[in-house]
Amino acid sequence: MQIAVVGAGLVGRRTAMALVAHGFNNVALLSQTREAKTCDGVIVGQGWPHPAAQDAEIVVLATESARQPAMAIQLVKSGIHVVTTADNPADIERLWALDDIATEAGVTLVIGAAYSPGLSTLLASYLVRTLDTVDTISTAQFGTGGPACAHEHHRAMGSSAREVHEGVLRTSRGGSGRELVWFPDPVGAADCYRAGLADPFLLHQAFPTVRRIESRQAATRRDRLTSRLFMLRPPHVEGLLGAVWAEVRGHVDGRAEHRAMAVTASQATGAAAMAAAFCKELAGQLSREDGERSIRVGSQSAASSGNLISLIKLVSNDVRLWTYDGTQILTTSGETGPIQAARKWRIPGENGVIPRLL
Repeated sequence: MQIAVVGAGLVGRRTAMALVAHGFNNVALLSQTREAKTCDGVIVGQGWPHPAAQDAEIVVLATESARQPAMAIQLVKSGIHVVTTADNPADIERLWALDDIATEAGVTLVIGAAYSPGLSTLLASYLVRTLDTVDTISTAQFGTGGPACAHEHHRAMGSSAREVHEGVLRTSRGGSGRELVWFPDPVGAADCYRAGLADPFLLHQAFPTVRRIESRQAATRRDRLTSRLFMLRPPHVEGLLGAVWAEVRGHVDGRAEHRAMAVTASQATGAAAMAAAFCKELAGQLSREDGERSIRVGSQSAASSGNLISLIKLVSNDVRLWTYDGTQILTTSGETGPIQAARKWRIPGENGVIPRLL
């Protein structure tokens, strides 16, 4: 099976490398504006369409978020399965609106397969399914990836935020609602604020009956003060620290429950792991002789995936999973072995060493 990755930035290159690590031997990495650097086991090229990807069955869009809706429309209409890494809320909604087109074409359009949304909504979705009823879903993110991600982070802090209140999406002021979130080491505690993020929209599509859904972004005082101005200095080539955190509150057997998970990894690495995991799952479903699919035709996201455990297993090879209480993620009867999650919030003096991921 041939897979093409369009966009040769940090996320695109690492997605291509992750696909090779997953066993794909026909991966093309295509740059939009400049010649891509060589990458072991990957065919590199420039421009789209490109002869090296003319037979691609799956295309990963790792370009700037704003370019992805227009490219996705063309690809979906051509009968090609698409995995997008967009994180801008407006672009996410434009992509989600392509559901009818993707369904009619009989293809899958994966939306927001990145860090946040992506890893954050995957963890939130898993936690939701461990409770009987859910009242609140919260996510938070720390750090940035490459320059494009840094610009998006800056834009988000200065934009209106959307959150679900009493089951309805509403607008709130970006930069408000400060909350101290305890990310795992090496990040630690960070002040997080409302921002123009896509998590609430995608989680609301998956869980429309949940009364409250909110998402926050870590920021400093300077970030908040300058968020409505142009960036005062060029962004770093890559932000090396990154984390996402997800929390759900609800009830199990009539008693109140509060559960949370987190991921630590650089944003570019985490986004690439999420995109590659969806490609692996989609390729596996396309190659099955019985035609059974857990990734449905039409619009799909990590929040609405029907195969959460498999996705978590795949991303855990590249990122570090954490839980508040250290419990293992239990797999379904069809899977083998639980997924280990490191225990950050361990009681001091408790025996045992933080387990390694399986």
